Formats: sequence, C-alpha cells, structure tokens
Amino acid sequence: MRWLVLLVCACGHSGGSSDAACQPSILFLDRAGGDYDRGSFDSAALNRSVLLDGPRTLPPWPRDDAEWTTMVGCIRDGLTSLPIEVTETDPGATPHVEIVFTTVYWGDPAINMVVPASCNPGHQLEFVFSDALPPTYSRPCQMALIGYAEMTANLSPGDDCKDILNLGMDCAPVRAFLDETSSCVDTSNQPIPCRCGGTTQNIYQALAAAHPAC
Repeated sequence: MRWLVLLVCACGHSGGSSDAACQPSILFLDRAGGDYDRGSFDSAALNRSVLLDGPRTLPPWPRDDAEWTTMVGCIRDGLTSLPIEVTETDPGATPHVEIVFTTVYWGDPAINMVVPASCNPGHQLEFVFSDALPPTYSRPCQMALIGYAEMTANLSPGDDCKDILNLGMDCAPVRAFLDETSSCVDTSNQPIPCRCGGTTQNIYQALAAAHPAC
C-alpha cells in the first residue's frame, strides 16, 4: 500500500549564512501546533514557511503520549548515524529545522506530509498530518524522516524498499538510510528524474554531506 506525499515547489531563499554550515544540526519535533504564516523564505525561529497560504493556527498532534514517545524514539533511531540533535523543546532563535505534527493539510485532507519541492537550500519546516496516516507510530515516523531527508539533502523517494525513502508500506522489516546507489521513483515506484537532476542518488552520502560533523 502507498500513501500520498506532497512536495510543494517553493523557490524562496534561506535567511541563513554559510557560517552555519558546520554548526551542530538541530531538529525540533513540534507536537503542540501553533501560529504559522507564509514567508518568502523559511524561518523555523519565526514560524514562517513558504508552504503556507497565509496565517494559520495549526492544531496540536492529536495522538496520545505513549505513541508520541515511541515515534520520537523511532525518529532518533533513524537519524542516529548522523550528527543531528533531536529535541522536543523549541530552540527559539537558534538555527534549526522543525517538523510540525498536526491534524490535516489545509490544501487536501488526503495528503500526509508536505515539504518544499524546490532544489534550493535553506528550507526549515516540514508538516506531518495525522488524519491521513494510520493510527500507529511507524508510518508517521517514516513520513517525518522522508520529509526531513528530502528537505535538508534535496533527496527524492528511492526504489529500494530497505531504504527509509522508499514509499512502500510494510515491504521490509528493517529500514535505514542506505549507503548505496538507488534510482529515484514516483509514488508508484516508477523511475523518474531526481529532484535536483540525474536519475540516481546515494541517500546516506547526501545526508552526510548536508550534516557535516564538526
């Protein structure tokens, strides 16, 4: 079974500078929702996103504490080989990437996750929607990791079911970001060009390059 994912083409630029290139990467997992607005570029500190269509108050993630805790552990495990600090506390003005876990996408209730689709660097906000996902921790975890990899390393879904970025559901018992070449595919697992050119990618190497160890 496959699930809908939306990458919105948003061609804004980052408000950051190259000085942040070797700062420890921080990922904030936000379950509280809050007030967000459209911006010409992403700012997790200011709750501004190129994905928004205007000011919106997003509801909190509606699922219980036990599922949330398990999902956070799953996300940490997925990123454990990379120099990324995963936090549930808002870093404020400290540069960070944010995944907002809320209820339903304002554009289409069938969409379960949305990230910018452009090949520009500097995007900082991803949104994951409970209403379009099964009532378990595993699929929201996978969609969060897929969006994070796509947003921070300009990756595309891949054809290898053992990789986290493959959109297939329950087709492999264990998944990871694989350090091997894979083909870029669409939501039907058919070959397509990768979002930043070419037809193949090494998902782990792209993530490692986007998150350098200092």
